[in-house]
Amino acid sequence: MTQHPQAVSVGVETPQGNTQVLLMATLSFAMCFAVWCLYSPLGPHLRQELHLSETQLGLLVSIPALLGSAFRIPMGILTDIYGGRKVFTALMVFCFFPTVLAMYANSYTSLIICGFFFGMAGTSFAVGIPHVSKWYPPDRQGIALGIYGVGNLGAALSTLFAERIIHYYLNDNWRNIFPIYAIPLLLMAFLYWNYTTDCPTAAKPREFKELLQVFKNTPLAWVFCLFYWVTFGGFVCFSLYLPTYFVKVYGISHIHAGDLATAFIFTTSLIRALGGYMADRFPGRKILQGVFAIAAVCLLLEGIAPSLTVATVAFILLGASLGTGNGVIFKLVPTYFARETGAVGGIVGAAGGLGGFFTPIILGASKDFMGSYFFGFAVAASFAIICLLLTMKEFKRVES
Repeated sequence: MTQHPQAVSVGVETPQGNTQVLLMATLSFAMCFAVWCLYSPLGPHLRQELHLSETQLGLLVSIPALLGSAFRIPMGILTDIYGGRKVFTALMVFCFFPTVLAMYANSYTSLIICGFFFGMAGTSFAVGIPHVSKWYPPDRQGIALGIYGVGNLGAALSTLFAERIIHYYLNDNWRNIFPIYAIPLLLMAFLYWNYTTDCPTAAKPREFKELLQVFKNTPLAWVFCLFYWVTFGGFVCFSLYLPTYFVKVYGISHIHAGDLATAFIFTTSLIRALGGYMADRFPGRKILQGVFAIAAVCLLLEGIAPSLTVATVAFILLGASLGTGNGVIFKLVPTYFARETGAVGGIVGAAGGLGGFFTPIILGASKDFMGSYFFGFAVAASFAIICLLLTMKEFKRVES
């Protein structure tokens, strides 16, 4: 089926940008992402205190990704219908409560429940994408959405600072970290409500059934889902799992492991804007071919458990490829689905989040049942190879 880019709006003047909305959306996304990834630096503490297996820990640290992924679809649709200002504000207020309650969780089950609900913070991506994209013309959406995606650096607010705050200021009481990250959500909700607006010239969204119909009729939407499963799913997976992985495999300190994970997060997040900028100027399909080829090689290399130095370099290179891919994909989404950006962005984002949910579990199970992480990395690499093949065949056919 042939699919061509649509105009951003029909019968109205194309908006030329809104720096204030872009800034507030990026900051809010960063704060939501910090909360979404909060279990990541706590992994070693949780494993020790609750006596968890690798599979149990993989499930716990990735559980926020589950609801945060599944609900990206309805949140994206709600944003198309009601606007980003209302939906983003309400989301941050909602996430405040389960984040605070997590400090009182005293069992594996209660931590699972709290993580499940504050995982809604992960839906912020599907809210900000349509809110920002509607303010920018097609030839500037790549760089604008790439800048918005830098909000992924919010994960570094967890991996870089949470363990230090726990160790130096909370006397190693990791439970008290939750309100420290929850309170800024309320502040950002107040600022978002008062200092952002919805685009007045955006095209009127379609009806709910019509928005969903696009997934039935357009194969490109599903291709983007698989691509984002690998790129963003890989970013989420290793943002969540690297602190635990480095401690387990290389025996380094919690703080050192968090610093190495932060290097991966910074690389992946910052290069996302470059990926969007490149996609404004070069064919996205060609860029994605390089992305998936590099990702597959890096994942296979990690599977053989190289030295800490080689592993760190490979993870940083992996992060660079994944971040570039994230920027390219979400340049292509509003280009091909202008009026359904929230709906399509929601389901593509959900696929990425689910990749981040399942991959840590696969890695943990690989270690528990096979004595090595190799099988888990090989599975991840196989998905990258499948995506590489799609960029050479199916994606090219759809673009033609």
